[in-house]
Amino acid sequence: MFDNNINHYVLKVELAKCFGNLGTVFLAQHLPTRQHVAVKKFLVEDLKNDISYVMDEAKHLREFDHPNILCYHTAFVHHLDLYFVLPLMCYGSCRDTMANYFETGFPEPILVCILRDILQGLVYLHWKGYIHRSIRASHVFLNETRAVLGGFRVCTSFLGEGKRIRNLHELPPHSVKSLNWLAPEVLAQNLTGYTEKSDVYSLAITVYELANGLEPFSNITTTLMLTEKMKGGYLPMLLDASTIPSEEVVLAQSAEAKSNEAAAASMRQIYASRQFTDALHKFAEQCSESDPKNRPSASALTSHPVFKQVSHTNIREQFAKHCIQTVDFDSIQDNDDINMTNSFSQMRMDADGSFEWDFDDS
Repeated sequence: MFDNNINHYVLKVELAKCFGNLGTVFLAQHLPTRQHVAVKKFLVEDLKNDISYVMDEAKHLREFDHPNILCYHTAFVHHLDLYFVLPLMCYGSCRDTMANYFETGFPEPILVCILRDILQGLVYLHWKGYIHRSIRASHVFLNETRAVLGGFRVCTSFLGEGKRIRNLHELPPHSVKSLNWLAPEVLAQNLTGYTEKSDVYSLAITVYELANGLEPFSNITTTLMLTEKMKGGYLPMLLDASTIPSEEVVLAQSAEAKSNEAAAASMRQIYASRQFTDALHKFAEQCSESDPKNRPSASALTSHPVFKQVSHTNIREQFAKHCIQTVDFDSIQDNDDINMTNSFSQMRMDADGSFEWDFDDS
């Protein structure tokens, strides 16, 4: 359906930079089908030694075929530019969606729908013999119907020469931005190594991120975070009426509230007025077990009681309840010299704020 002729793609608006500003992501339209897509564009010369990571991601995505795993339509080179054509995720990443609509975290029904989709993708990924190694809110994308797992640049296989490798040991490359989400056994860098259960721990930290609207461990130093993870100490928590910390802790956790005590008090009031279910609390606690032996596998988690509450609903229905609609991409004219943030703010019907699409897979 999507060809490799650059003249068949109209790059309308720049969405974001990616891979340390080495690439650019555009909202584009494929003229023969009139479908809107996302196009990643790299100048090959700029990639230099990093081109292997870009190509590894493309290789991985080519091997996967699952509705909850990001795919790409095609890839090609034109002159000195490398192009990837991907499905357009109309709501961007979960991080974007929180920034636009749910600053203090997703409501539980939406959150659990997202978790259900991520888990389905993880079960498939692990069945194929891969570990993601970079699960976080900015690597989970939302389209009109489901959550889709992306960010496969540091994905790796635990199969070698047709056999399963018992444990992996190396720290994922370009992992600086993902340290807060990585499992203790990945960070330990010892002879024990880690398995695909490290993804389950990262999923737990992502649950805290999606529930609270806050980057996990953002209120402590990297050194302290590493220390606490190694000894199984401090962990984030689901902020609700049963766990709400003092105003001082909320003030420290929120970058926005650091200079605004009124904002911290307002956030604390929001957290204290809601109550997550016991099932969600237990789900997060089980997944964040420090010892991977006590951590359930992704496949075992698919039958967790937390998912009973969303057995008859989906992301589309839940977004509709909050009057969240998709953007009319056809209203963006070809080669509009406009700012993407302003464009989406003007077109969105039921919410204020800016729209961004994070493609930083590093």
